[in-house]
Amino acid sequence: MREVARGLAAAAAALLAMAGVAAAGLALLGTGGAGLTAAVVALAVGGSVDVEAMPAGGLPVALHGDLHVIPLGVSLAGAVVLGWLLLRRRDGGLLVRGAAAAVAFPVGLTAITLPAQGKLALPTGTGGPAGCLSGGSRLPLPGHLDAGFSVPAGPAVLGAIGWALVVVGACWLITRFPVVATVFRVARWPSAGLAVVCLAAAWAFGGAAAAGGVLLALPQLVWGAVLLGLGVPWTVATTGALTCVPDLGNFTPGFWASGALLLGCGIAVAVRRSGGPLRRAAVVAAVAGGGSAVLTLLSRVSVDIAVSAFGFSVPVLDARLTANPLLAFAAGAIAGFAGCLLADAISVSSRAWKR
Repeated sequence: MREVARGLAAAAAALLAMAGVAAAGLALLGTGGAGLTAAVVALAVGGSVDVEAMPAGGLPVALHGDLHVIPLGVSLAGAVVLGWLLLRRRDGGLLVRGAAAAVAFPVGLTAITLPAQGKLALPTGTGGPAGCLSGGSRLPLPGHLDAGFSVPAGPAVLGAIGWALVVVGACWLITRFPVVATVFRVARWPSAGLAVVCLAAAWAFGGAAAAGGVLLALPQLVWGAVLLGLGVPWTVATTGALTCVPDLGNFTPGFWASGALLLGCGIAVAVRRSGGPLRRAAVVAAVAGGGSAVLTLLSRVSVDIAVSAFGFSVPVLDARLTANPLLAFAAGAIAGFAGCLLADAISVSSRAWKR
């Protein structure tokens, strides 16, 4: 019974951590509230947000939209807290604690999604700037709009179940396989340092709003830049009347930064792991490739907007921000393999010079 209580406490602490990070990020962005914070927490486990806007004058026209995006900064905060509390005791009760947490977390998230609704402040006249619409027209929604948002409970609860099971499974892998534990141990302090540096840089150069955006979506931003540096493009595909969404396919900065990051990971693994260089390189390649593919899938963004009137619905925007996960896997695996071999070559060369 004690292990069950510990699992319940771990799930509650993870939800509190996610809510705290979401509230802090929204506050830095200049918005917030209990409903919006709950919506961000629901998005962090794979839920979605529905938005509806209607003219204040009572016209029978409405704007409907739904947003699918995972603020991985919030997701990571909850995963770290939950995993740390589940692994805090190595007395064999992990499965009991994990089972209790996997049940309690979706229940807690269900309670959080109940207040995940509210009003949104939209600017007057949402037709958009000239050139954003096909033919140069503006949307038939003049004047002030009354807008609100809500979170469908079903997708959020299913996402919470999957999220909790993934974290518990990762904890089990850490206890069963030393190589997985080594990878997480090696990555924790560099990841924390990178987060602090990125937040400080965002605050210094972009102000509080930039820091809030980084706090909510730091993993997406970092890994998106790494993939671009490795030559994996992010593309925006759009259909509908709106045509002003930019194309990111040719934006590929940070090649050397990406190589330096993966080389650093290779050096860290080479220092902490024994065995032959090819074996170490294969481990790094598998982890880097798999992590690249998973992060690419989790970093996708989709937006759907439609206008409805008199019983008819017309899609005006269907936008997708994506990258190819197979290409990301290949790029991450090759870069990780090469980085680890290069780290071993540097180590051998330095020892030869010392002789």
